[in-house]
Order: sequence, then structure tokens, then C-alpha cells
Amino acid sequence: MFDLYADVAVRLPLAEPFTYRVPPELEATIQAGLRVQVSLRGAVEEGLVCRLHRHPPDFETLPVLKLIDTEPVLNADQLQLGRFMADYYLAGIGECLFKMFPAGKRNPPRKPARTVTPPAPAHELNAAQAAVYQAVVADFDAFEAAREKNESGQIRPRTHVVHGVTGSGKTEIYIHSLLEALRRGRGALLLVPEISLTVQLIERLRAVFGDELALLHSALSGGDRRSAYIQVLRGEKRIAVGTRSAVFAPVQNPGIIILDEEHDSSYKEHSAPRYDARQLAHKRAADHGAVLLLGSATPRIETAYAARVMETQTGFVYHTLGERATGAEMPGVRRIKIASSQTPITGELLNEIDQNLKRGQQTILLLNRRGYNPFVYCSNCETTESCPNCSVALNLHKDHRMVCHYCAYTRPYTGACSNCGGPARPVGSGTQKLEEYLLRLFPEARLERLDTDAASKRNTVRDCIARLIGGEIDILLGTQMIAKGLDAPGVTLVGVLQADHGLAMPDFRSAERTFALLTQVAGRAGRGALSGRVILECLNPEHPVILHAARQEYESFYREEIVNRSEAVYPPFCRIIRLLYRSEDDLRARTAIDRLHRRLQQSFQGTVQLELGASSAGVPGGQALATILGPAPAPLEKLNQQYRHHLIIKTLHMKRVRAILAELLPAERSRGGDRLHLDVDLDPVDLL
Repeated sequence: MFDLYADVAVRLPLAEPFTYRVPPELEATIQAGLRVQVSLRGAVEEGLVCRLHRHPPDFETLPVLKLIDTEPVLNADQLQLGRFMADYYLAGIGECLFKMFPAGKRNPPRKPARTVTPPAPAHELNAAQAAVYQAVVADFDAFEAAREKNESGQIRPRTHVVHGVTGSGKTEIYIHSLLEALRRGRGALLLVPEISLTVQLIERLRAVFGDELALLHSALSGGDRRSAYIQVLRGEKRIAVGTRSAVFAPVQNPGIIILDEEHDSSYKEHSAPRYDARQLAHKRAADHGAVLLLGSATPRIETAYAARVMETQTGFVYHTLGERATGAEMPGVRRIKIASSQTPITGELLNEIDQNLKRGQQTILLLNRRGYNPFVYCSNCETTESCPNCSVALNLHKDHRMVCHYCAYTRPYTGACSNCGGPARPVGSGTQKLEEYLLRLFPEARLERLDTDAASKRNTVRDCIARLIGGEIDILLGTQMIAKGLDAPGVTLVGVLQADHGLAMPDFRSAERTFALLTQVAGRAGRGALSGRVILECLNPEHPVILHAARQEYESFYREEIVNRSEAVYPPFCRIIRLLYRSEDDLRARTAIDRLHRRLQQSFQGTVQLELGASSAGVPGGQALATILGPAPAPLEKLNQQYRHHLIIKTLHMKRVRAILAELLPAERSRGGDRLHLDVDLDPVDLL
């Protein structure tokens, strides 16, 4: 009898797991999906069992030291998904698997088996909603018919894109579709960008699904999150709801996967492996014959293009909900040109706020800048106070601290320039300054500020939103976190300050992000019986993106943006890979990216176009395998004491380029040790 061996993945950027010998005393209890302790390079490490086998390797093996878990934390589907992620995102298998489950060791007690019949939803669907729901039901029927004929593997599940204006009732479609999955004995996944802003959605889901619902998100305590996860893994709960990482939830036999606000950039992970929950949702849906439903008032350009232009190739179906479910009118939007001034808000918007207060109606104000002043500027040497760890300006806060919003570096504000000693003056307005200004003008108003600084305590966001919905807040001001998920019928006025600020970002998605943000926050107004109005304050009210947002015309924005993307050859007309070296030594990072650039040129064997020349079909460099942009310093050249240099690969041949990178990157990653880091980002959502 051969010994038993375990392939164990550890949290390192390694494509393959290590093989360990299983001691006889552990053979009866060890399973794939369990965490174990193993020895690696003389240290005890935590690993995860990927596979058990009796194939002796041709090298001496070390024993598994200890089992950490009493039952697996990952199932077979998750282990398979982890292998896919490692290959697709050019990441370590351990990095991928350890992303999938919450930390901890204590599991909840098992629940007895039970039969649950969920109640019918309280709300009937209107004609437009029912059309989407019936299309989802038809896909369920098609899969079940194919399964009865043993042909389910031949069914390609469709992706339903639900483009519905704010307030069009997408939530009710979600609920009916979730119920349909449960009726057919299947599970379900619902992903949302930010759980704390979906108070009403969660309450509605609890009212319908009760104990079938498991919440999986980082705002829960470690114990609560692990308990919910284990209950899903055991099949005790059939619906998982959560943010990005909930895409890994071990729902048994998923029948539908729903992504609300599918355009939101928070679905992209920003640490290795840099996965996109939208891509993994598509993969899981394909593997299980599940329906994938993507909802948004402002679908991503790539999503809309896939559903409209590439429908036959992608299997995407496009649905439109053009009116609010309650019959309420969309709010009217005005644009106001602002001048350079220390006054944080215009007189016109102040007058509208005053009128709203007198009428007993609520107001939402969006200013997407934290702190008191975004800059501290010295006119003598013409410099701004900047972070020593990052290439960004320090933000002055109300408590006279200058703060870096990237690395949290702080130093006191003295009024003197750190460079020349001359006077350094605060410039601009942030949410703290706006809050102080409004309280002076409207001392009786019940005003609440909601941004990252104010929301540092647990449940702050949830409690604030609950008070807004309950009519206990007159004015809610904050950053982009207040732009989505709020359905407060008393809100009749929305004001956006510095509405065109995001257009200055050096990123090809800046127009799309700005349009989505303005459209989403405008949709908070007039959702009840009273009509709504929106005011956009901006430096350039005639900018095309501002005009499209003011008219709430997604179609016109899409048509213009798709032309811009085609001419510049950006997604959806190519795929992008970003390779970024970072190091505390600037020369080391620059040397590494230059070396990688040369190796890529050699590996692409002369097919690389060093300067972009798009053909009429929008192909990068005509028939070239890829186009390389750079290398160059990243727009944010220094973050957290590390210098950053990157290059961008554009390609229509992602599979071939990924295969080349899979050959090159292991050697690149081994260079420099802990002093040099290579970040690989497929389909990045920003290039900063």
C-alpha cells in the first residue's frame, strides 16, 4: 500500500501546491478542503489541502504537521474555481483559495434538516418587470428540459442585462427570480457593491426569505461571518448575499447569480489575486447552468456592448426598464456654473436647500472630497504640502491635521510651508468644511455627514441611512458612498458640488465613472409622492458628460463613449493587462519594468506595436498580437513609500498573451526578493 499524500497550497504567488506526506494517524480524518499546518523553509505555515492521492513524488516529502479544521472550509467546486483563478489571473493557487473563506476556527452547531417553503413576494410585477422575469423563467425551463434529456452540458446559460432607470423596480425582479430558483430546489447568489447602503434591500429580502438568507460581508464580526459561511457550505442556508467576495460563497447547486449595480468598480479586487467578481460570476454560472442577471441604471460600457452588439457571440440579453415602478417622474436637473471661490456652495443651491427645509422635505448633497480642505498651498514656492510616503497632496482636516488619504500619514498644520517656510494656505472645500458652513447658515437643521471619516464606527452607515429613511435627517451630505442604494421618499432635492471633478482623472474610464455617479445620485430625488429636482454645480456645465447626465440620457452617453473607446482602442475593443513593479528603491523598480518590457518584446517575437495604430476594425496595431504602452511611472508614482512603474498591454488575443506571461512571470517574481514586487492586473478598472 502506498503512502497517502496531500497537495497543499500556501499563501504565496506559486502556481502549484506543495506535496506533503500524510502521517498514518491523520489518514482517517484528512480531507480535501481542510486547512493544515505544514513546514515550509523551516517555518510552520498554514496551508490548504487541494488534493489527496497515493502517487509518490520523486523527492523526499515532509509530513503534514496538524489539521486545523474538523470539517472542510472549501468544497470541490471552490477548489476547482481556485485552480481556474490561478490560471486566469496569473496568481498563486494558495492566494486564490485563501480569498474564498473567512478566518476563524469555531463552527456553528449543525441544524436539523428542514423543508422550507418561502412565502410569495408581497409586490406584483408590472408588465416591464414581468417580461424580464419570464425570460429568466424560460432559461430555467430550458436547462431543466436539457437535464432531463441528459444534455444539460450543451446548454449555454444566458446573461440577462437589466438596464433600469433608478427606481424602476429591479429589486422586485431579483426577489421573484430568487424565489423561482428556490422553488426548483436550487440555491442563489446576490452580490451588491456596499452592504451597509442596502438597508432596505436586506430588510426586504429577510421579510421574504427569512432563515434561508446568509449575509457575507466584512462589516460582520469574524464569528458571525464564519457562521453564516459554514451554514451555506453545509446547505443550511440556500441564498448568499454579500459584497465582492460573496462570489465565492459555497451555495449548493446555484440556479441564479445576481449582481446589483453591476457597473460598480468595487466588484474588482485590488490585491492579489486581482479578480473581478463579474467574471467569476460568469464562470460559476456557466459551470452550474445558472442564470446570470446583471442590473444597473448605468451599465458598464463593456456590458452594454456585449449585450447589444455581440449578443450572438456572448449570450447576453438586454432588457430595458425605462420608467419608475411607482409611476413617479424622473427628477428635473439644472446645471450651475461655479467660479473659483472659497465659498463651498452656490447661492442658488443654498436657496433651494432653504426652501426644502421650510417645506419639511429632505436634501442630499454630494461632495466627493473628504476632509476640510483638499490642498494646502504655498504661493511663495508654488508647491502643495504633500505626503512623504505617496505622491499625493495632504488633505487638511478640521482638527488641524494634514492627512494622506492613501497611507494615513498625518502631521499637524502649522500654517508654514514645509519647503520654504513661507505661509501655506488651505485651498478648496471638503465635506467637513461644507458641514460647518451649512450648520452656520441652518443651525436648526438636522444635518448628518457620511464619509469614510464619519463612518469609522461599526453600524454608523446603517444607522444613518435608517434615520434618513425614517425622516429624522433634513440634510445628508457626504461622498460617493451616499450616491447609491438609498430609497428615501422624503428626499426631493439632490445637489452635487464640483460635479465635474472626476473628469480630470487620468484614466480612460473617468467619463463613464462621472456619468454613472451623477446619474445614480440624481436618482435619489423624487422617489416618493413628491417630485424631485437636482442641481449640478460644475466648472464646465457644457461638458458633454455633464450634459448627458443632466438629461439622464444613457443612450446618448453610450453612443458617444463607444466611439471614443473605438478610436482610442480601449475596452470593449481590446483587453488590457497592467504590469506594475513597486519598490522602495525607485531605480530598482524602473530597472525591473524596463527589463520586463524587453523580455515581452522578445517573447512577442516582433508582433508588438510600440505605438498604437488602430485599424478600422479597432484592432490594436492591426493584426499585431499586442500593443505595449510604456513603460512609464504610474500616475500615482509613489504609494506607501513604494515607487511604482508600469506598462500596459492591449490585446485581442488574451489567451495567447496570458500564456506568454505565465512563462515569463515566475522568473520575474523571483527577482528582488522582498524589496521588489510585481503586480499583475487583468482587465483593470483603473490605471492609477
